[in-house]
Amino acid sequence: MQVGMGARRSRRSVVKFMSAAPLVLAGIASARVRAQGAGEMKTIADVALAADAYRTETVKFSSHGVSLAGTLFVPIDTTTPPPCVVILGPFGYVKEMSPMEYATRLARAGFAALIFDPRFSGESGGTPRRLESPAAKIADVGAAIEFLMKRSDLATDKLAALGICQGSSEMIAVAASDPRVKVLATVSGQYLYRENLEGFFGGGGPTLDERIARGRKAKAAFEASGVVDYTAVVDPTDKAAGLPWPPINAWYQPWTTPKWGEPSRWENRYATMSDAEVWSFDVDKHAARIKVPTLLIHGEQSDGQVAAVTHVFERIPAADKHMEVIAGVFHTRFYDDPLVIEPAAARVAAWFKSHLN
Repeated sequence: MQVGMGARRSRRSVVKFMSAAPLVLAGIASARVRAQGAGEMKTIADVALAADAYRTETVKFSSHGVSLAGTLFVPIDTTTPPPCVVILGPFGYVKEMSPMEYATRLARAGFAALIFDPRFSGESGGTPRRLESPAAKIADVGAAIEFLMKRSDLATDKLAALGICQGSSEMIAVAASDPRVKVLATVSGQYLYRENLEGFFGGGGPTLDERIARGRKAKAAFEASGVVDYTAVVDPTDKAAGLPWPPINAWYQPWTTPKWGEPSRWENRYATMSDAEVWSFDVDKHAARIKVPTLLIHGEQSDGQVAAVTHVFERIPAADKHMEVIAGVFHTRFYDDPLVIEPAAARVAAWFKSHLN
């Protein structure tokens, strides 16, 4: 009887599996032994606390009658109340994204770092869901600061603000208007001003003005019917998405998977009506009122490149301001690449310390 090539391959595969089986089974048995001797499982927070890195608190506070969910990272090795920092993240973010990367590092550097889901997103309340509103986020930061001010275990007179990506524009507005903020830093800012946004949406798909118009149309429809229209935050091929660039899509897409837990707290959608407010926001008028010490960290290939960060830097009248551009670094590497985040967070911590002490 002739044996075909497919059958011979199958037989070889079976032989290979049988020869490897003792090793596989031994590995399983070894893992079982290790698991049996491991004792009670620990949470990530438990491990951080045991390592004397920081302790974490799950916190709730209210913003305009809506409950916001946050996490406060508090340093362990401190003999005096630590200074505070509030962090805002990118467009459409939840707190587990880039804000957590900086909060953990700032906590190890001696800061009580507060991150939170803004209204309408993540574990926070508010409707319509996934509405992106700079005005709401600015108010939410004010509520976060108010929450910190009630803590007797924190140095609430030493308060810093950190904005990441689009959160940079909103934190500039906060620092310009809230005297409780003593020092400001931004990292890989998406600076919301018309010239920069025209370039951002200049690669095909809806233009800046067309996006603002579709946002107004969606808002009018919502006000008339209560129906919320949604647009994808990212899409690999659809240039009508909120952030229509493939490299940005590549960073956001893993958050739609169970990689960070099931279900993901991040949703790849936002209320289309957001376009009317977000893309007409003007950071320039807020930057022109900044008086506190300000540090701007930007990648050479961050949004708007060197021109955008320079544009904002030149409009800040603060006597104590500094701009640093990191050669060759793309925008989203400031979100999760430790080679970029570690020095950026260390520089932010040093800036804050030098101006809060």
